[in-house]
Amino acid sequence: MKDFFKEFDKKSQNIFLTDGDTNVSFTYSEASEIVEKTTAKIRTPDKKLVFLFCENSYRSVLNYLAVLKSGHAVLLLNNKLNDDISSELINLYSPEIIFSPGELKAESYTKIEDGNITCFVRTEKKEFPAIFNRLAVLLSTSGTTGSPKLVRLSYTNIESNAASIINYLGITPGDKAVTALPMSYSYGLSVINSHVMAGASLFLTELSFIFKDFWKLFNKYNCTSFAGVPYSYQLLKKSRFEKLDIPSLKTLTQAGGRLSNELIEYFHKLASSGNIKFYVMYGQTEATARISYLPPELLPAKAGSIGIPIPGGEISIVRDDGILAAPGTTGELVYSGQNVMLGYAESRDDLSKQDELNGILHTGDLGYQTEEGLFYITGRLKRFIKLQGLRLNLDEVEKMVETKINIEAACTGNDEELMILFSSMQPLNESDVLKNVSVYYNIKPSFISVKRTGSIPVTNSGKKDYNAISKLF
Repeated sequence: MKDFFKEFDKKSQNIFLTDGDTNVSFTYSEASEIVEKTTAKIRTPDKKLVFLFCENSYRSVLNYLAVLKSGHAVLLLNNKLNDDISSELINLYSPEIIFSPGELKAESYTKIEDGNITCFVRTEKKEFPAIFNRLAVLLSTSGTTGSPKLVRLSYTNIESNAASIINYLGITPGDKAVTALPMSYSYGLSVINSHVMAGASLFLTELSFIFKDFWKLFNKYNCTSFAGVPYSYQLLKKSRFEKLDIPSLKTLTQAGGRLSNELIEYFHKLASSGNIKFYVMYGQTEATARISYLPPELLPAKAGSIGIPIPGGEISIVRDDGILAAPGTTGELVYSGQNVMLGYAESRDDLSKQDELNGILHTGDLGYQTEEGLFYITGRLKRFIKLQGLRLNLDEVEKMVETKINIEAACTGNDEELMILFSSMQPLNESDVLKNVSVYYNIKPSFISVKRTGSIPVTNSGKKDYNAISKLF
């Protein structure tokens, strides 16, 4: 982790962290002293597992850096996670150390307070296989909902992805990002990692960007970038983002799912008028965050494309038979790069596993490459159903409903039924949508269910929550 901590080693007087909720700021030099003290308290000869229940605060960021520097492996979890889920994860993975902003509801752990350090240490002795020495960070595959299936990330994964992001976004020590996403979510963590490596600044807040106070603080501290998921940009448009006066804003980035062409064009137009760069990006937690990005100068003409691979990465389109697909031919996106995870973990014993993927990730996304080298995603391998012998890609159905019928929608289903949920903000009713989809795909109406809702359920990271959507039917 030498490169990752080089800014701290330089003892920079640049402001590293500003905590908007406590109005506390730390230079890199001051933060380095706190990180060193925490590291010294938790460092041990053997590698331990640490749980960090985090929030967008200076304590969480500094504790995260201290765990990395100590050589232990850390699982980042949202501090708002349900208590039952938290307890299940603690029982399943049995961490030696737990950092939590509040009290911990777990047996066999004792609270330790030493100066600025507050954590919980496991008192019960348990024997596990040695943790793989290159394992650095663990993230839940469901982002902020606490799935026990974890992504195993190495030090190289974190460093290489942060370096790539710095490269194509052009992050400098003069930049300051605001934490508009949970730290426990791979996209939110990538914002922190890239700015740490670049020697840039972070403005930390738990305030939601839908409130005016968020943007008042954004201006007060001269923040330069905002990162959001599709849901973030939907809310920004509804709140008339164009009316805000944000002179320090230089960069808008979007990832975490497909953004509609309408919103891409809206924010591109807004960005262009204000000398702001708008980046549409694609990634997966399994690739430490970023896989590709669309250069802003290609908008709006190439709206809908995920762009080109990040620096140091490669994308291939592979057919079902394992042969590379020709341009324009659909296949699975296969990514290779130093940011590809080590593999998954589903129990404590899995933390001993070494690198199982060797830098190659089968994304599970279907897409194609154009002659000019741009990539497009058309759907997911597992988001398919069969109705009346017709194989339907649920992502393509969803896209059709949103573009052809012009409503905000989410599609799920099984081999017996196609289920479509749409926002009640739209003028159409259920029978209108049902008829349109039935005619478009030549499917009998009896195979389709349509429901209206006040708002389409999303996860804490802003992605459509297909499990919750299915339950509504």
